[in-house]
Amino acid sequence: MPPWTDLGGGALVRQSAVYWMNTALLLDHEHAVLVDPGVLPSEMDDLAAAVRDAAPRGVTLIFTHPHWDHVLGRPWWPQVPLVAHRGLGDVLTRERATILAEAVKCALEHGEEWVPGFEPCTPQIAVSGECRLTLLPWSLVLRDAPGHCDSQITLHLPAQRLLFAGDMLSDLEIPWLDREPAAYLRTLHALLPLVEEGEIETLIPGHGAIARGAEAVLGRLRRDLAYLDALESGVHGARTAGLTFEETQTRLAAVEHPARDAPGMADVHRENVRIAWERAGSV
Repeated sequence: MPPWTDLGGGALVRQSAVYWMNTALLLDHEHAVLVDPGVLPSEMDDLAAAVRDAAPRGVTLIFTHPHWDHVLGRPWWPQVPLVAHRGLGDVLTRERATILAEAVKCALEHGEEWVPGFEPCTPQIAVSGECRLTLLPWSLVLRDAPGHCDSQITLHLPAQRLLFAGDMLSDLEIPWLDREPAAYLRTLHALLPLVEEGEIETLIPGHGAIARGAEAVLGRLRRDLAYLDALESGVHGARTAGLTFEETQTRLAAVEHPARDAPGMADVHRENVRIAWERAGSV
């Protein structure tokens, strides 16, 4: 099994062998909180064993968003409360076949078998806007985080100055859009004062390395904001100049981000340009 990273105070992180995806485990004898458990069956078994060995009085499951690799853990904890965005259940119902196919394929590629199937679920605690949740000894702040996904939330632990960011602020990925850049920009700008005022000092992205220290977290925010600003202004400028979509793709191929050369990110950037172009034309 991949090793655990101990952030102190009962906050643990383990990175999956699949897509460098991070699972957070907040572990205390009173309450254990699992954030995006995944991804392989063997990894889920290991997570379940860690919780079982700790024997907490309560367990809660949190899904940051409904993408397939983040929502596979329910069969290991079928009875515990689930916390997620209020729109998660509808997405899981709509995407059920795709999620199951990806789970089966991924397990097979790693020499395992996906047995439990996949059934859509709805959160017992449905989040919208900003929600404060106490699961003693944990005090959580959950916030909407659209841009990558309309049903995404972030998880902030103010006492620990820790943020679980869902699929944002990775060192391995550029911002990955599902709507106009402005939505993603608003989400990141809302996080910026929390970091600048010292309320976030550790950042756990959905995929990739943990950022430790306010300057490292600010660096992630600033580079993603710069990319999204350049993308938005570039598309606006191209449309104003009367460029075609193909000409805009060529012009914006040079938009910079430290993760642009990471596997798959060139395709993500081209798709980002397409989304920004189409949304700009619909305004």
